[in-house]
Amino acid sequence: MATLREPVKIFIVQSLACFETPQQVVDAVREEFGIEIERQQVASYDPTKATCRGMSKKLKDLFVRTRKDFKSNIYDIPLANKAVRLNELQKKIGRAHV
Repeated sequence: MATLREPVKIFIVQSLACFETPQQVVDAVREEFGIEIERQQVASYDPTKATCRGMSKKLKDLFVRTRKDFKSNIYDIPLANKAVRLNELQKKIGRAHV
């Protein structure tokens, strides 16, 4: 496993806290930092999984705080609103019948 610097660890923890899959995080780390890592290494930064061993309290707290913020701010995302989703679907159906 690659030894990761603090900014990479923070990036991984925040990505996982926002419900990204380990593979999505692997791809994002490769693109953002140019580092090749394994999904298993990424999974070790998710405190909700049994594979998380030896993760620092600082990173665990960051995960919890980021997940809480992500969940509470979901209404800032327009598609999280049911009316917006239904409106978008209605537009697509209307265009399909033209």
